[in-house]
Amino acid sequence: MDPELGFPLPITTGEKFQVLFVISSKPLGELSKTYLERPGLLNVTVCTSGAMAQDLVRNTPYDVILSDYDLDDMDAITLHLKLQQFDQKKPFLLFNITDRDREILETFSQNPVPNSPAEHDVCIIFNEQAQKIAQSVELFRTRNRLELYTRHLEELVEERTRQLQVAQRFAVIGELATMIGHDMRNPLQVITNMQYLLEMRMQKMSKEELEILHRNGIPEIFDRIGTEIQYLNKIISDLQDYAREVNPEKSRINLKTFIEDLILKISPPPSVLVKIEIQSGMIVLVDPVLLSRVMENLMINAIQAMDTGGTLTLTSHIAEDDIIISIRDTGPGISAEAQSRIFDPLFTTKPKGTGLGLSVTKRLIEAHGGKITLVETSPAGTTFEVSLPAS
Repeated sequence: MDPELGFPLPITTGEKFQVLFVISSKPLGELSKTYLERPGLLNVTVCTSGAMAQDLVRNTPYDVILSDYDLDDMDAITLHLKLQQFDQKKPFLLFNITDRDREILETFSQNPVPNSPAEHDVCIIFNEQAQKIAQSVELFRTRNRLELYTRHLEELVEERTRQLQVAQRFAVIGELATMIGHDMRNPLQVITNMQYLLEMRMQKMSKEELEILHRNGIPEIFDRIGTEIQYLNKIISDLQDYAREVNPEKSRINLKTFIEDLILKISPPPSVLVKIEIQSGMIVLVDPVLLSRVMENLMINAIQAMDTGGTLTLTSHIAEDDIIISIRDTGPGISAEAQSRIFDPLFTTKPKGTGLGLSVTKRLIEAHGGKITLVETSPAGTTFEVSLPAS
């Protein structure tokens, strides 16, 4: 990375993606070309109208089209439709930046001062755009390869075709998960920060002001917002964990202390009794962040299964070369129909859920060289076991 501007080092393959950028503002277009090309990922051609873009695309092969929404002669949607009419199948991206970022770019284009704080902001804006453009091309090429592979395998027997359809579906989900997870994380962080600032402001209110808020149910609304933020954050984490390559960064942790801290974080309802029957001093070699995701998923599932209350029991023991962690609840159990599919991506029995929780959990455990097993389930409860290498 460039230590001053935060740009990645130039790509080493020698390939640069060819980008057509359509924007009516000539100063912004020239500025964009300079800073989009600086990371070494792109070659950018700028044009100032939709009509000019159509002429260029007819005669020049571009990897991706980037367009400002409002052009002098048409909007970006109209341009996209016109390009599709002559079968231009390539990524079409909107130059979607915030009003504040656009103001920064316009101001800097009028008075470009090198090595200034303003240029640093400009670099950050265009670095993010360059990464998104490069990623869209890679995803587009991957999708094309998958389509070709699909057409070939459709000639095989019905069972192979069914397997291909499943594989293609999950591959597309992985691509979408990467994009959705990234794009959702930023606004969610803003919402989280705003909620925190509002709570801080409430703490400074007078007693009379707080009484007004309580009479109108405002604290309850804040609690609901906080709950939904946590749920959205879990969805994003599941999407990203499902899509990305998992490379555990292992360290030795005290399992009992780790579980106790995680229980405090989850904060089970008073109706659920938590029993931790884990040996003191038991050390495991794991990635603490990934194991936290695993255990949090399993414990939250167990707590949700006991909606009228019950007991959550966590135990551990050593079996040969493995450390076994058991998670047992006293819920109603898992139906026979669902048992064979609980680790399948997108399968869920909940009215509200992505169906990625247990799939992600299984993936993270297997990345550690371990495994997760549904040991037993009945109307009296369910037990999962997580097996991890002892060293």
